[in-house]
Amino acid sequence: MITFKIGILGTGNIAEKIADTLVKLEGFEPYAIASRDIKKAEEFGDKFDIKKRYGSYEELTKDPDVELIYIATPHSHHAEHAKICINAGKPVLVEKAFSYNLETAEEVINLAKSKNVFVGEAMWTRYMPMMRLVCDLIQKNKIIGDVRHISATLGYNLFKVDRITNPALAGGALLDLGVYPINLALMILGQEPVSVVSSCLKLQTGVDGIDMIQLNFQGGRTASLLTSITYKADNNATIYGTIGYMEIDNINNPEEIRVYNNNGELSHKFNPKDKQISGYEYEFLSSRKAIIVGNLEPPEMTHEDTLKVMKLCDRLRKTWKVTYPMESDAE
Repeated sequence: MITFKIGILGTGNIAEKIADTLVKLEGFEPYAIASRDIKKAEEFGDKFDIKKRYGSYEELTKDPDVELIYIATPHSHHAEHAKICINAGKPVLVEKAFSYNLETAEEVINLAKSKNVFVGEAMWTRYMPMMRLVCDLIQKNKIIGDVRHISATLGYNLFKVDRITNPALAGGALLDLGVYPINLALMILGQEPVSVVSSCLKLQTGVDGIDMIQLNFQGGRTASLLTSITYKADNNATIYGTIGYMEIDNINNPEEIRVYNNNGELSHKFNPKDKQISGYEYEFLSSRKAIIVGNLEPPEMTHEDTLKVMKLCDRLRKTWKVTYPMESDAE
């Protein structure tokens, strides 16, 4: 199998998870790493045995052997760094959230289309076999009938992590965690909500710490989502239908799916068929396939999907009066 060479832009925590995954993924290689600090790039390269180390992002984009670049910087810089790659003609996979607002996300996607360059969002749950199974069971097999309501929570104790709480880095619960239950609701219900009721509790830095979101869809279908960066939640979801309901253990990386009938009796149970490396491998497999056949987006997370999520996040932040410094600078 020909090795698909990946460049990683940024050396933070997610970059390490990606590099570790790629080392173990057949047919892929973490080939190059770039940081604004060459020492960080060298240290990162040594840790994961990466051949090429660069002290600037621009140098990475000029490497002719790099076939896909993964953006692993904070939300605040995703759009800026994606544009650097796209302008150099490099396919790019952008860590979620795709950007900090709809406007900049549209700029990146429009640029990619104009340059005929692949760009995708690394919303890893969209690519996972277990989450694809959830959608098939509900939408194709109608295993719980017509969906009426979705309840989901996602929370971790992250309020002491600067990247998460710093508004200059587009921190907050919404972009770091809230996009997961939002994606779950949009995947299952397949459309944008017709109305939204929400509130948030802010941290002293001004970012949202706890988000309570009620989404109302056509046909009287609803979703109640809770996200927090101040405490660990159960991180599960329950999807209620007309002939039963489904429970998902860990919406961030599904471990088990259980289906019950309206009498509360367990009718089906599903666990992952194959042992995964980390869960991040699926987005790379999808991206490589799309790039090879000439598609400009991954089918699991289309540009339309990305923009729907960013549009909803903007709407929520406007209600909460949560803004980022770079948005004010652009006005």
